Amino acid sequence: MENKKDYSSKNAEPVLREIEKLINYGGTYIMRSVYDQLSIFDWWTDRLSQSKLNQMRAFVREAIKLGYTGYVCFKVGASGCANGMWAHKKPSTDGYSPDGDCLYRSFSPDYTYYQVNKDNKWFPDMDTNGQRYDSCKRIKDLENLIQTL
Repeated sequence: MENKKDYSSKNAEPVLREIEKLINYGGTYIMRSVYDQLSIFDWWTDRLSQSKLNQMRAFVREAIKLGYTGYVCFKVGASGCANGMWAHKKPSTDGYSPDGDCLYRSFSPDYTYYQVNKDNKWFPDMDTNGQRYDSCKRIKDLENLIQTL
């Protein structure tokens, strides 16, 4: 009989609860001690600050509001490094990002932008609608983008 692992702790609501616990405790955290419970798959900094936790909380709250309640994951960046926050509509079945619609937000100290993957196409994207990939900068812009898709 196949033993299927449960990845439900990596869905938006359980991850949000873990983020809120750490925010309530206060302080900074050694990344290696919190990465699993927060669904962080990669990082460029050794510590996770309250500022980063607040950004994560805001992203996950907005994702839930918009219906992206499945698998959530983070790559905590630093200036000039790859980074991001992802929220999917579907849960993970294998511990990795599922196929299908998802929401992305950059996670860099330098700038913030959002993208939406709908039907395997990223919006905004120069190839699909003539807008720069990083042109969606505010939550209001994100909400309007999702309504048009």
